[in-house]
Amino acid sequence: MRKRVTIKDVAETCGISIRTVSRVINHDPNVKKETRERIQAVIDELGFEANLIARRLKEKSSNQIVVFIDRHDEQYWSTFHNEIIQELYRETRAKGYRMVISASSADSFEEDENDGFFIIKNGFCDGAIMFDSKYGDKRIEYLKKHELPFVIIGKDMVHADTPFVDLDNEQAGYLGASYLYERGYQHVAFLLGNEDFLVNQERAQGFRRFCEEKQLEPAIYYGISDMKAAYERTKQLLEEDAAISLFISGDERALGVYRAVQEKGLRIGQDLAVLGIDNVKMGAYMYPPLTTIDQPKKQFSQSVLEILFQRLGETGTAPHRRLIEPAIVERESV
Repeated sequence: MRKRVTIKDVAETCGISIRTVSRVINHDPNVKKETRERIQAVIDELGFEANLIARRLKEKSSNQIVVFIDRHDEQYWSTFHNEIIQELYRETRAKGYRMVISASSADSFEEDENDGFFIIKNGFCDGAIMFDSKYGDKRIEYLKKHELPFVIIGKDMVHADTPFVDLDNEQAGYLGASYLYERGYQHVAFLLGNEDFLVNQERAQGFRRFCEEKQLEPAIYYGISDMKAAYERTKQLLEEDAAISLFISGDERALGVYRAVQEKGLRIGQDLAVLGIDNVKMGAYMYPPLTTIDQPKKQFSQSVLEILFQRLGETGTAPHRRLIEPAIVERESV
């Protein structure tokens, strides 16, 4: 039987310390590139595989973070999710951590060998980040039960001790309505995703508050969770009233709005306005470029990880909750 290759074998072959080999295995960013490449070449040649279980028992750390994203009726995540995940990945890698992405559900959860709950249950996770919170979110209960440090991108309206980072979504809804009103658009339809998500409830609340101040009838439509739904709802609205303008939660869904408007023979930015929320990269390349409300991805990820790593390193700290102020990114669609 072939002898199992150990970290000591790798160190002796390289002529360096076991500690340096361990730093390479754990993706320590402070190891020189030449040293990392030399050690990795020996690891590959010898067929060394780190014993994660033994390492965790010894170090009481996995250097692993799970990111939970709601399944969204099996549509999983949007361009906003992808862009912020990229930022989170860069930041966690720079700190020497691995990041695992797990599809999940706010309404229920399942433990199997392929999801983040299984990783948490078996102790192979130091902390978690969670998107897309709902009232009474089952995932929050699970994380609290297992006493795992975590941060929500969104809000928790049930517990007073959970940390989160979020856009001020009520203000985003208010800001969007105000911005369009000031530019002469008084008849605006606000298109939102699933009504169960707190983010959509808060944006609708802000939009409704502005309409009440101006004595306008708020036109709010839920269930606009993808481009197809945005296209079909916009087409219907334009059949009823070609003068209406569109405020849509989620820039990529605005592609469906654009198609419906253009099929109607109307000009975006001239005959009517389209305003988005997210400021994803594609918005600048739509025609005309999409005016939107920013969700600064880098600021989100840095704030989330700052709170999470503080919780990983300390006990008994006060909960941290941060709201990011929304801002208009002006382009040509309004």
